[in-house]
Amino acid sequence: MQFTENRKISVKLNDGYIFAAVIFFALFLRLFDLNNRPFHTDEAVHAIKFGELLETGKYIYDPVEYHGPTLNYFSLISARLFGEKTISEINETTLRVVPAIISVILIILLFSIKSEMNKFLVLLIGFLISISPIFIFYSRYYIQESMLVSFSYSAIITFYKYFKTKNILWIICSAIFCALIFCTKETSIITFFAGFSSLMILYFLNKEFKSRLFFYKKHLVLFAIIFVGISILFYSSFFTNPNGIFDSLKTFTNYFSKAGNNADHVQPWFYYFNFLLFTNNNLFFFTELPVFIFALFGLYFIFSIKNQQNYLFRFISLFTIIQSIVYFIIPYKTPWLALNFWIGFLFISAFGIYSILKILLAKKIKIIFILVIILLLGHNIYQTYLTNYKFPYQLENPFTYSQPTPVVISAAKKIIEVADSTNKNIYVHVISENNDYWPLPWYLRKLKNVAWNNSIPNDIYLFELIIATPNFEDELINKLYTLPEPGKINLYVPLFDDYTSIRPNVEIRGFIQNSLHEKYLRNLNTISQ
Repeated sequence: MQFTENRKISVKLNDGYIFAAVIFFALFLRLFDLNNRPFHTDEAVHAIKFGELLETGKYIYDPVEYHGPTLNYFSLISARLFGEKTISEINETTLRVVPAIISVILIILLFSIKSEMNKFLVLLIGFLISISPIFIFYSRYYIQESMLVSFSYSAIITFYKYFKTKNILWIICSAIFCALIFCTKETSIITFFAGFSSLMILYFLNKEFKSRLFFYKKHLVLFAIIFVGISILFYSSFFTNPNGIFDSLKTFTNYFSKAGNNADHVQPWFYYFNFLLFTNNNLFFFTELPVFIFALFGLYFIFSIKNQQNYLFRFISLFTIIQSIVYFIIPYKTPWLALNFWIGFLFISAFGIYSILKILLAKKIKIIFILVIILLLGHNIYQTYLTNYKFPYQLENPFTYSQPTPVVISAAKKIIEVADSTNKNIYVHVISENNDYWPLPWYLRKLKNVAWNNSIPNDIYLFELIIATPNFEDELINKLYTLPEPGKINLYVPLFDDYTSIRPNVEIRGFIQNSLHEKYLRNLNTISQ
């Protein structure tokens, strides 16, 4: 049962049109209504970091925070294309379009292997990845994870093309993608570990694979030169920050420390499968269990059938299993990290579906099975609709993680309205313990005089508008009415009428000088008249 055998499942229509349709469908799902949920904290942090590069032209890699430089430099391309030159000009769509488009590179490259294997199988893999609810959700996030995954599997595909053809073009492409993996996020060390381990397992346990795996020395040298060259280019900020080269290695020490000791994100070992395979709430029922079940079948067919030379799928299977084990063991867990191994399960699941369909090809039951697969694909499209468009920020969405709601946008809008309708140079002070005020800095980026603090300074009474978390309220009121000199005490009134939170369970309260508030209300009445 080989990919080259005579009995095949083939794509009847023009392949090019079908593959193009899948790619455009993937793009549509990732780009449609990109601004339909507020910026997550991580998105806001990366956006503000990018703002420095956009406005100053300078980028300094930080081995402790922000991850790798690729997101910033690719965002620079997006901002230039949209004609935006300052942080106040850019918006969520300008930034989110970067990971959205890069995530589709994997799907485009996937179709480059259609000449090496059955076209129906390649199309099925491409379609599963195109409509994957979790992949689409985090491809619409301004974070590195979907880029890391896209670069990782693009590197695998291009390496496989080199393995099959020994064409120097493919080893160049693989080197570029491997460098981009390294330059995207420090978790690349897990990617490289899983990739190298998978290759070694195949090499030592499969004699035929061992005999076919060889490289031209000049190709290996070229691979190394390209990998190192691109890595130096990005981490040195295009030779303006040589220390970034050493920091790119130092970051792994920080990562392993964070992965084991960050209590805020410590989850049980089964956390990923818990929300991927079964999420039931008062909004909708979510499950990727059918994909997982077919992946189990896929693993059986990939490793059990004799004389099968499906090296790509055996490598991806090992790569997926190793990554799964590593991410399950590491206590530090966030939902987007599941992307790293779940994309592999989509490959394997597609292989399982394809293999079962081949077995049933000459039997009447194949029609029932085909209907089941159509229902599965339709169900995934429906789940994509629910998680990405109908409930994009709700707590019940299995992919949201400390996700702000539109309340944060309304709060920021009111603060900006006060500034615009009274005095655009008003002084605002935001206070939150441990600097936990994100994503407010993004939404208040147009204001020039904003102070950010994790404690209350003694000159707080000089600020006309104060935003603080409830735990500071008593101390704040005490300082506002005891520290100023007699006769210079200002009355402060609440800015927000209702409960206001920047994230779930992170409440903020606004305090505004009464004279400024009255001026704001008068101006509002004048505008309404």
